[in-house]
Amino acid sequence: MNMQVTRNKFLNRRGFGVHSPWAYDLITNVIEEKLPYYAYDDLYEYWEKAPEFLPQYDEKTDQLLFRLVNALHPRSILEIGTGAGVSTGYLASVSSATPCFTIDAKHPAVQQVAKLLENFPNVQYFPGDILQTLQDFLPESRNVDFVHLAHTVFFEEAYEILRPNLNPHSVIVVQGINGRRSKWFEKVCKSEDTGVCFTKGSVGLLFFDKNMYKQYYRL
Repeated sequence: MNMQVTRNKFLNRRGFGVHSPWAYDLITNVIEEKLPYYAYDDLYEYWEKAPEFLPQYDEKTDQLLFRLVNALHPRSILEIGTGAGVSTGYLASVSSATPCFTIDAKHPAVQQVAKLLENFPNVQYFPGDILQTLQDFLPESRNVDFVHLAHTVFFEEAYEILRPNLNPHSVIVVQGINGRRSKWFEKVCKSEDTGVCFTKGSVGLLFFDKNMYKQYYRL
């Protein structure tokens, strides 16, 4: 499938050269938004206190996750690879009415992460075998709205499990796009599955509305 790739990072970050009103709004008012949100100060407390030996992202990345959920209003959130649980908090704190499910491998600090996530009553935490838990979690009838593909080496396998449950309203946020994950992300962007894709630094966004003009924005 032909896919147009926009490469002028300086211009795209400001919306120049972006012809789609939807993409322009997402870039300028969500991805590149610089104004602070009311919840950032409260959430920073969890970012400071999380177990340092567990993987987590920088504060700006977690704030981007918050803005994406705030803008897209998903009916539910699924995170694969909980890590320290900080990103989970940012995802879940947008709306206490939005269920947030986070799946991770078992590790010695599971109880610490579970304790942190008790601060977010809409979070359900599933430590165990990531792929088996994901398969059990996703019966064919369950649609997937917002997926955070985070701290796991099983990103390719997880995506294949997710595919039957994706719909035109689905979005997957992929973290750590580098090395093998970068090549995989490029492949998915070019596939028939996706519509519009974005990358900003090491974060990638996959949208699955195939009625959109296929485009790949590098910000």
